[in-house]
Amino acid sequence: MSVERSVWDRVRVLLRPRLSRTQVVVAFLVALVGFSAATQIQQDEADSLSSLSQTELVRLLDEIGTRIDDLSAERDSLRADLAQLRNDVTSQEAARAAAEEQLMVRSVQAGVVPVHGPGIVVTVEDPRGAVRAQSLVTLIEELRNAGAEAIQLNSVRISTTSWVSQTDDGIEVDGLSTSPPYRVSAIGSPDALSVALEMPGGVLSAIRATGATTTLQELDDVRIEAVRVLPDLVHARVVEPDEEG
Repeated sequence: MSVERSVWDRVRVLLRPRLSRTQVVVAFLVALVGFSAATQIQQDEADSLSSLSQTELVRLLDEIGTRIDDLSAERDSLRADLAQLRNDVTSQEAARAAAEEQLMVRSVQAGVVPVHGPGIVVTVEDPRGAVRAQSLVTLIEELRNAGAEAIQLNSVRISTTSWVSQTDDGIEVDGLSTSPPYRVSAIGSPDALSVALEMPGGVLSAIRATGATTTLQELDDVRIEAVRVLPDLVHARVVEPDEEG
């Protein structure tokens, strides 16, 4: 047992790390150099400021203040640019929305798109053919004056360029022959349109005086499906930007 313990004691002695005096001295010097370097850096910074005169310190503070002001001005300028960009985007979106709305209004007025909405439907029964073209013109004009946004007479969509004429064979609307019963559909305020047509001595009274009968319906949804086909331009052409002036 003593022999085995002696062997293990020798092994532990051999494996134990040994520091020589030289290694200890080197480690101490490395630590001392590191501490000295850190101390020197802090001392240099303090010395660099402490060595400045009062005038130099004031100038240094002014330079720092000026730099801060420049950075603040640059920040404000960038914020203003960002706000302007956002406003431009909003303005463009508003302009596009306004243009789309105006396009829709013009399309309805030109009669090139089908529409629906609240309005009235007037039916004129005229078996004797006593109703003249002028009565239908007056009826259309009364509807327009009362705020009708779209009008259809039988199968013809009425636009700003529509016309009604009396011929030997009867009545024509935009060159198309039209016969009774006349069905006039109009989109707008039902109350306003009805009042305009039914006023005493108004257009419906004049039509009934010829022996024709009239029926007026106020509806929540009037559908106007007829559309006009715009003619091709023969003489007119769009002015290009470089031709203006």
